[in-house]
Amino acid sequence: MKLAKYIVIATIAFSLSASVVFAAQHQRVKGADVEWTFEGKDQEKLLIDVITSAKSTLDIAIYSLTDPDVIEEIKEAKKRGVVVRIITDRIQAAGKSQTEALKILGSAGISIKINSHSGLMHIKMSIVDKKIGTTGSFNYSKSASETNDEILMVIQNAEVAKNFSAEFESMWTDTKRFKTVEYKIAQDPKESNPVTDNPSVTYANCDAVKKAGKAPLKKGQPGYSTKLDRDGDGVACEK
Repeated sequence: MKLAKYIVIATIAFSLSASVVFAAQHQRVKGADVEWTFEGKDQEKLLIDVITSAKSTLDIAIYSLTDPDVIEEIKEAKKRGVVVRIITDRIQAAGKSQTEALKILGSAGISIKINSHSGLMHIKMSIVDKKIGTTGSFNYSKSASETNDEILMVIQNAEVAKNFSAEFESMWTDTKRFKTVEYKIAQDPKESNPVTDNPSVTYANCDAVKKAGKAPLKKGQPGYSTKLDRDGDGVACEK
């Protein structure tokens, strides 16, 4: 497995907010044990190993969550007594594959929230036992591990994990921007699906979208289609 693992002796600067400076979000960390990989299958294995290591808590903020192997490991963590919480994107949650994944996790008793604000919940982050934090571009999907160019980074450092955990907690308790949703296996998709599609609206290309004043189009919005979303990030015609 092509993994890069280094003890970072040099200082690593983490800036988690671009507009407002919080003391808890801007720190310099020495001696962080950092592991990362660009290889898809290695990323999946590395992530699963991290989830499997959870003993008490597992907090996940993830844009796309459809990988059945990752979903199974999350469910197993809950089964062995780990407190699991998940925050995901409302538009991604509307997709068939992710709805089914969330039903499996919700039926296992896992608490799930989605964003209620108009933007994307685009973070890819997990925190294990408030000791390990993961980040990177890697979504928890087969596309990420088998098709896309991605990076997954695992940081074993209590300071970093505490910082990540504080951000997750801030999101989890923010009732204005995030809301609790319930998913069950026997549930009608319409009951949990926060976005409704309008298949009668179509656009030939992004020029037509822009001319109609609808750009950018997010997944789940009327007129969105994968052919318009060239980079597959759930937002079409953003440029």
